[in-house]
Amino acid sequence: MINLFSNIVAVVAVSAVGVLADLKNKTAYPDGLSGPFTPGFNNYTEAPLEWFTPWGAGWIPKGCKDRFIGKGYDADDVEVFNIKYTDCDQAWTFCRHKDAQLSLEDMADSFGRMSVHMRSLVRHPIALPASSGCSALAYTDIGDIVMFGNCKGLTVWLHETGHQLDARLKPSNRFSGTTPWLEALERDTCVPDSYANTIQDTVEDFAQVVVVAQHETLLGYKPEEAFPGCLDQRQGLLERTFQSDYLEYVGRCSNRPRDSEIVSTKTTKREKMKMMKRDKAQEGNDPNVVGPCSFP
Repeated sequence: MINLFSNIVAVVAVSAVGVLADLKNKTAYPDGLSGPFTPGFNNYTEAPLEWFTPWGAGWIPKGCKDRFIGKGYDADDVEVFNIKYTDCDQAWTFCRHKDAQLSLEDMADSFGRMSVHMRSLVRHPIALPASSGCSALAYTDIGDIVMFGNCKGLTVWLHETGHQLDARLKPSNRFSGTTPWLEALERDTCVPDSYANTIQDTVEDFAQVVVVAQHETLLGYKPEEAFPGCLDQRQGLLERTFQSDYLEYVGRCSNRPRDSEIVSTKTTKREKMKMMKRDKAQEGNDPNVVGPCSFP
């Protein structure tokens, strides 16, 4: 297996400046990934849900509280549930704002349709309201993903969890910044879709290739590309590196991030100001936080 933590972008042998300035001018799926990929995922996956149990009022995981307060919401408006799947002995703790467009049932279903090893990369799935559409954040140093709006599509959940796969709790060692990935990008002629080109970096491209590779792993094919074979180098590299450990729908959960501590939902004004200030400072400045990623 490729050494995941070697050959960081600083020593890349290809023209990194040229690659990062403009990834590619061709897209494999000009209309995005949701349309061509969603039918296959919906038809060939199901969530192995065993049970879910609500928490009592007044308590919240600290990771969820940080996100609620940081984004300007009251932690007392949280709905916390432990959700257990049959392929893992330990339940996941989900946090949902009472006014979030994404229902708890949809959260449990979409998250559960991913492979257990992809789910094992995530600490807390969190849902917050949005005025329209769907956007998301991935906190790659702690494993949390935050969905804003009606983000039911499995391509969205795979994309955000793809950011966790890229980092594996060590964002400074992202696989998308290694020499093998950048060399594969140099040899390919396209990105998956226009969203993979939305920032001058490779993290969004990697997450979209995860969606493509997951479809191929699950169904044995991928939807037809506008330019056949145009991203085969990156897709092949991703599958060789991560397929058996993360993309296959076999086995049980392992190496999950430790749940955050349980704290009170009560928050002083001073705590709120501190959390909101810290969250604002993170926006666009913290390399551990990827996003917000916006989806149609």
